Amino acid sequence: MIIDSLSVLDFRVFSGAHDFDLVPKIKRGKNAPIVLFGGLNGGGKTTILSALKLALYGKGVLGSGATVAEYHQYLRECIHRAHNSIAKPTRSAVELTFRYAQYGVISSYQLTRDWFVDHAGKVKEGLIISRDGHPLTELSYDQAQAFLNELIPIGVSELFFFDGEKIASLAEETSGDALRESINKLLGLDLIDRLHSDLSVIIRGRSIKKASEDRKQKIVEAERTYNDLNEQLAEVREKLLLMRVNTVEANKNLGNIEASINARGGAWSASRQEETVNLDALVSDKKAIEHTLHDMLSGLLPFAITQSLNEKLLAQIDAEQRAEKTQVLSEYLQRQQSNFLAEVESAFAMTKDQLPALQDIFLRTFGSEVANSAEQQAPVHELSDTQRFSITHRLQNDVGSLQQRAADLVMTLQETDSQIESARENIARAPDEKVLTPLFNKQGQLQGRLSALEEQKSVLAEEAKALLARLSVAARQLDDLYTEIAESQEEERLTGLAQNAKDVLKEFSTRARIEKLKELESQFYTSFNGLARKEDRNLSIQIDPNTFEVVLIDDEGVILRKEELSAGEKQIFAISILEALARTSGRSLPVVIDTPLGRLDSVHRKKLVENYFPKTSHQVIILSTDTEIDYAFYEGLQGSISHSYHLVYNPETRSTQAEEGYFWRWAQKA
Repeated sequence: MIIDSLSVLDFRVFSGAHDFDLVPKIKRGKNAPIVLFGGLNGGGKTTILSALKLALYGKGVLGSGATVAEYHQYLRECIHRAHNSIAKPTRSAVELTFRYAQYGVISSYQLTRDWFVDHAGKVKEGLIISRDGHPLTELSYDQAQAFLNELIPIGVSELFFFDGEKIASLAEETSGDALRESINKLLGLDLIDRLHSDLSVIIRGRSIKKASEDRKQKIVEAERTYNDLNEQLAEVREKLLLMRVNTVEANKNLGNIEASINARGGAWSASRQEETVNLDALVSDKKAIEHTLHDMLSGLLPFAITQSLNEKLLAQIDAEQRAEKTQVLSEYLQRQQSNFLAEVESAFAMTKDQLPALQDIFLRTFGSEVANSAEQQAPVHELSDTQRFSITHRLQNDVGSLQQRAADLVMTLQETDSQIESARENIARAPDEKVLTPLFNKQGQLQGRLSALEEQKSVLAEEAKALLARLSVAARQLDDLYTEIAESQEEERLTGLAQNAKDVLKEFSTRARIEKLKELESQFYTSFNGLARKEDRNLSIQIDPNTFEVVLIDDEGVILRKEELSAGEKQIFAISILEALARTSGRSLPVVIDTPLGRLDSVHRKKLVENYFPKTSHQVIILSTDTEIDYAFYEGLQGSISHSYHLVYNPETRSTQAEEGYFWRWAQKA
């Protein structure tokens, strides 16, 4: 199968008509299988995948248990909601053209699925299929959908059309449920289960005809109970669906309100009171710093700018201290001169003629001190020793520390002034509370509504759980009653054949599952070890055919727990499972993968770029962000990229436009 084109009209984020050519081109003489869509989150990548699935499977995209009401609500939500437009779209459509080979014959198909909401609010849907240009008008809507389901079974398509969520569920699940569902759809075992159920109905119908009246009454009552519980469960599901729609709407409205609040400066308003308190504290701090500086300026701090004068003052004080000591010594020597001469004269019995010589010796010895005293100038400062020490200590020690402290305070004052200015600017940015009060009130109401809806959903979920438990009990009771009837009566030929057919189907299901699981294990080994980062770690798997639990085994036979794998290896594990399932299916279908590299490291991404995307199918449609397929990986894939589309979302119109090329490349270089 090759998808030739996809067209959408007013579908989700796409306003108006958009056509996408998906045919892989020949590039430099080689097939280039990849068609690359690039877009940021919310830009419409997943919408492309949803459009492909919806075009092919209609209600089937919601699962086998979806009701018509749920599907119609889904279609309503798929109609583009034009922003700031008077005329709102009421119709939407998806169109798909593809080529499909059956029994060696290639046919071209074109299918158009459109729907609209009429004046009564009801959804009307249409489906038209053409083969080789001829409309299949003989098919009703249900027949046309059945034709598509037979052409490309939805169970098989899920192995080729998948997104990051599918990868994540396979990567993280440990129960085997997701793998069981994929295997059953791959083998068509879901159809066998349905046939098995139908045969059970036939056996029950044949058995009840010959059952006793007592057993008949019990069966009637049990079936009534079962049907009542089914109806109650259907009602709860309808309520849950409505609750989900209301929750989505409330979340959207809440998002719009929050956007309006932020657009009007709501973030500044929320911090306005805090900024006001902060401003008052900063102003108080500034006053305290200024008061401290004033006190310092009234003390010794001014001496910090008179360094040369301080040095001269200290020199003068020192000189005066020395002069004072010299004066005291001179006066002492003058007082002791006569005493000294008298004592020497008496002690040595000197004559008066010898006294002048002795006096001359005394003056030669101490005369300089006496002379210096006579030369000293009058002191400028009359200071005591204590006062001199205090002045010296303050000028040499206290002034320096005061100067450093003053510099720190000035820096702190400047920072405080800057913070005050910033706080005043933030306060000025905040809008008037009268503007935001209605929005805040509405925001509170919506948050309250959301809380109430979540609480109601929780209550309904519990109610549904209880009903399912009771339904299970009722179903077992019915099975027991029918089993008793079947065992107590002689089996008729039809009953016997039906029972034999059930046994055959069970045996076929078991054998087919085992055979396919062996092939799947082999395909997984090839895929995983081609994509894994650790070259020396070859892993194989064993799948339990009953529980579908997966056991990982390394090349030395050691069993590994899946939890031991890194997040990236789990992603590679899931992708390998999907690729193995696709190969095991034996179908040749395009691969469409949405946001495939979200949790992978660069080495694992490189492995996917080299070994998976270019080789997994003849047509590969990748829906990626610029952080997944970035510039380096784009260059690595370039030889395999046929062409690219860039999905550009416009927040003003709330719609997406598609441009040829990829994020950083123009169309002609794509």
